[in-house]
Amino acid sequence: MTGISFDWHYLWGAAPFLLAGLRLTLELAAVCIVASVVIGYIGVTILYLNVPVLARVMRGYIAVFRGTPLLVQIFFFYFGLPEIGVRVDALWSGIIVLSLWGGAYQLENLRGAVDSLPRRLIEAARSLGLHPARTFFFIVLPVATRTVVPAMMNTAVSTTKNSALLTAIGVPELTYVAMDNIANSARGLENFFALFVGYLVIVASMSCLAGLLEARLGRGFAR
Repeated sequence: MTGISFDWHYLWGAAPFLLAGLRLTLELAAVCIVASVVIGYIGVTILYLNVPVLARVMRGYIAVFRGTPLLVQIFFFYFGLPEIGVRVDALWSGIIVLSLWGGAYQLENLRGAVDSLPRRLIEAARSLGLHPARTFFFIVLPVATRTVVPAMMNTAVSTTKNSALLTAIGVPELTYVAMDNIANSARGLENFFALFVGYLVIVASMSCLAGLLEARLGRGFAR
């Protein structure tokens, strides 16, 4: 039986390619997380204010993106839409689909936080004669945001990890680079180790930032 040794020299030589993939992963994650949060806030505003037509569109959007696998959505957008003349390159296809997927979950995170707020908070605002829109933007949304940070960060972490699925359409992020290295060198151990460490560092860093953000938002509320 032939033993397999870990080749640090190979990993060092492959590091520039892996770091390039890691950089793209981080850029993808940053863009998609920001876009998904924006979608979430816009969506929850539409649902709370019950904007005609748009509220139904938002409910349909949530049902579609939460009810189907992300990989299927990626394939549909990249391989399916060109059949009707809509063509977007792999990178932008990935950004759009991952942002929409994350946006559906961020929207639900925010909607749940808004729905869980005590009714007396809204009733107090109404008793002061505040317009529903002002009540939402200046009272409901800020309080809901403070309570929903952990759930939103969990979705942000999932968005980052799910960027690995974009390797299926040829986006050269970290997983794609590692798999390409394996195909060319047959060195799976080193590349999978790099993937493991890379994603672990990303997620650990995001979790640390989430803790700091949650602590900062909690100032003034501690008993």
